This record gives sequence, structure tokens and C-alpha cells, in this order.
Amino acid sequence: MKILVPIFVFALTIFMPPYLHAKTEHATIVFSAEMPEISGSNGRYAQLATLLKKERAQSASTFFYFGGGSLGPSILSSLDQGAHIIDLLNSLEPDAMGVSKREFSFYTANLSLRAYDAIFPTVSTNILERETGEVLDGVVTSSLTYHGKTSIGFLSIIDDSVIEEYTFRQILLKGAAQAVIKSAKDLRSKGADIIVLHYSGYYPMINELLESGVIDLSLHKDESYHANQYKNREYHERDIFVKRSQDVAIVSLAIDKSAKRPVIDIDWEATDISSYALEKNVDEQVISYINRLKLVSNIEIGVVGTPLDTTRDVVRTGENSFGNYVTDSIKSYAGAQLAIVNSGFIRGNRIYDKGAIITRGSVTNELPYRNRVVLIELTGKEIFTSLENAFSTLEQNKGRFPQISGLNVEYNSKAAFGNRVEVITYNGLPLQLAEKYRVATTDYLASGGDGYEVFKGAVHIGDKNLATRLVSDIVMDKIIEDKLISPILEGRIIDNSDGKQ
Repeated sequence: MKILVPIFVFALTIFMPPYLHAKTEHATIVFSAEMPEISGSNGRYAQLATLLKKERAQSASTFFYFGGGSLGPSILSSLDQGAHIIDLLNSLEPDAMGVSKREFSFYTANLSLRAYDAIFPTVSTNILERETGEVLDGVVTSSLTYHGKTSIGFLSIIDDSVIEEYTFRQILLKGAAQAVIKSAKDLRSKGADIIVLHYSGYYPMINELLESGVIDLSLHKDESYHANQYKNREYHERDIFVKRSQDVAIVSLAIDKSAKRPVIDIDWEATDISSYALEKNVDEQVISYINRLKLVSNIEIGVVGTPLDTTRDVVRTGENSFGNYVTDSIKSYAGAQLAIVNSGFIRGNRIYDKGAIITRGSVTNELPYRNRVVLIELTGKEIFTSLENAFSTLEQNKGRFPQISGLNVEYNSKAAFGNRVEVITYNGLPLQLAEKYRVATTDYLASGGDGYEVFKGAVHIGDKNLATRLVSDIVMDKIIEDKLISPILEGRIIDNSDGKQ
């Protein structure tokens, strides 16, 4: 019997069905994104550090992927172009960061600098430099990470809106589907058990890529999804979509490697990290940055005389009193007849009661992008064209909605795109199509940002003198001069649909 038992066991091992050999491996993915702030309701790096410490203690096979969307805009990023975000992320040790639109807040060269600052790979699978046809300096097309006995290949794609909204003529986008298929195949050949795709924007192909097995899992975060055109689309069961700012996805994976292609069982939940304790070391980093910021931002410069509302939906759907103040300020500074900016330029997302103190930090928070004023010459016809573009995405509350000074616009939100602008007046008279007007705007719009393509070919006037001051500086100077700011709604932008005023 002492001899027979080992023989029997050996024979049983040889001849039993393959599935009885299977050993299921377990892994965890933690996913977060869109954390441009380090304090307040959106500043949760120290809580995220606590969650990661807990998950990593429970399993050596814990992967952390960060979906970007954080290098800007914020008060601090307006000063260091997002370097503090990379510093904090280095402490959290992501396995990779996917590139999203906000990583381009300070142009492509800055993204390359931040990628070199990072101790983790910065991944963008479908972005190339237009001039060389190569991947952006410092950025990689994919990453492959091993934890425990599990290996995960990570990809990240971005949609065409980054070129339209951020005016990057120096980059081009490869076809996303083809780029993912090619990179996924390459990662599998290198031993990836699982392919994870991070994406930002809207891709109808995500479900197909998941269903066909090109990728095993997709990760996405968009706390403003309710305002987007894809809010009602069907989501695949393996498409992990985080919809609240305070939530982090925790994905549990069970991986059976007995087959030629691993069989993966996925379960996930959105975890609210706002109640987590602050991890000491990361919290000290955060406090250090906040203290530095206070030295500059807490200087009081004015008082609110009439309530102001810069919340996202309000700014992007109609005339805004703070928008009036901004455009009046740059029009005066540039010596222009008119001023046009995009509402996405205003980012404070807050309400100021009468009597509220305005600080330098308040203005930087409202106008975090480091844009400068440009004075251009446009015909009345070109102004009509630009405002048609401004009203072209009303249904999605996009940032191209205008804030204006020096003219009045009546439009119909229910009319077809291209026929929404009804009347534009300047000094009480109809805008003359052939006449030329001096228009103050931002360097972002002047380069065609947010679809303002007609601005790109305009003649620039006096740029050298104007480029010495940021728009935020100009607005701060005006507040210091006025002391009490009391902008009001003046009927500059009127929606005539169904008599709406």
C-alpha cells in the first residue's frame, strides 16, 4: 500500500481533466482619476493613499491605475503646471497613468516634462507628434506590470476633442481601434494575462473591443457624464465607469490560467474615499503645498457687491455676470471694440454671496489657465461664424459657449446648428458683415481652440505689448482698482426659443 498510493496519485494527476489542475489567481485593480485639486471636496490624495495601503496589505497582486485628468486646472497648477500632482502621485506609486485631456492644460511640452518627473509610466496609445510621427517625448504607448503571479498590460486612448478643444496642431491621433488592437496583441505576446484600457471621451467601439476579447477590462471616470451626449449609452459589464468625484473603483479579479487564454471573472464596486483617514506622509505633502499657496492666494483684493454664480452649468448656458466682468476687463486692457472668451475658461464652480471677500486665490481658481490676451481683427461675418460655433454644443453644456463684451447676441437654441444666431448688434446697430472689428480674446481661442477655427487666420494687433500679463492678472488688477465688484446681467446673450429670455 505504501507503494501503490503514490502511484495511484501520480496516475490520477496525469489522467484527470485539465480543469481539475486549475489554480485560480486573484488580483485587485484600484482605479481613480480627475483629481486636479489637493484640498476641499476634490482633494483626496491622502485618503486614496490610505485605501491603497489597505488594499496592498491584503494582496501582493494589487495594481493601481490613475486615469489622469489632473495636471490642471487648479490654483496650484497655474503656478507649477501640475508638478505638485506628479509629486503626490509618486508617493502613491501608480503602476501607470493614462493621459486625459486635462494633461494638455499647459501644452504638450509641459506634459513631456511632467512625464519625466513621474516614477511611473505615462501612457497614451494613440497620440503622436505630427512632425516626427513618433510618440510624445517622455510618454509611452503601453505598460506591462507584474504583481504576484499576475501581469497586466495597460493602454490609454483619448478622443479627437483634445485637438479641437486644446488646439494642438503639433499632435495627431492614430485610429484608436487600430492602435488598441496592435498594442494589445504586442502586450499579450510579452506575457500579459489581462489587457486593461483606460479611455477618456466617448468611444462606441469600447463594447466591441471588450466583446471580441481584444481587451479584458476598460476604465473610465467622468463626473460630468450627465451633461454629455453619451450619458444614456449601454455599458458593457466589463466597462468600469466611475461617475462621482469622491469614488474610486476597486476591481476584484479571479484569473484561471488553465486555458490557452486566461479566463477572468470580474467584480467591482465604487468606493467613496471621502470618509477614509488621511495617510500621514501624503497629508504632510498636501499641507506643505497648501501652506505655500496660502502665502500668495490669501491676499485680499476686493469685495463682492452683487452675488456671483460661476457654477459649471450656469456659466456654460447663458450670459454670466462674472463672465461680463472678465470680458469687460480684457476689452478695456486691449483697447478693443469687442471681447469674446469661451465659458470653459471660467472654472471656479462656486457661488459668491454679497459681501464675500475676493482674494488672489479666488481669481486664480476662477481663471486657472495661464492664458494671455490677444487682439485680433475680425469681420462681422467672421464674428457670426464664431458665435455659431459657440452655440453649436448647447445640448452638452460644452465650454465653447461664449461670454462677451461690446456686443449683444440673440440666438435660438432650438434651431439647427449653423442657423442659431439670429441677431448681433454693436452699439445698438446691426453688426456689419463686411466691417472689421478689433476683438480681444485669449491666445487659446486665437489659435482655434474650442472650435473657434475662424480666429486662426485673423490678423493679430499689438501682441508683443499684450503678452506681458495673464488674463488672471488683468482681472486681479481690475478688482484692485474697483475694490467693490458688482457686475450684473445686461441682456448680452438672449435665447429666443419659445420666447425664453
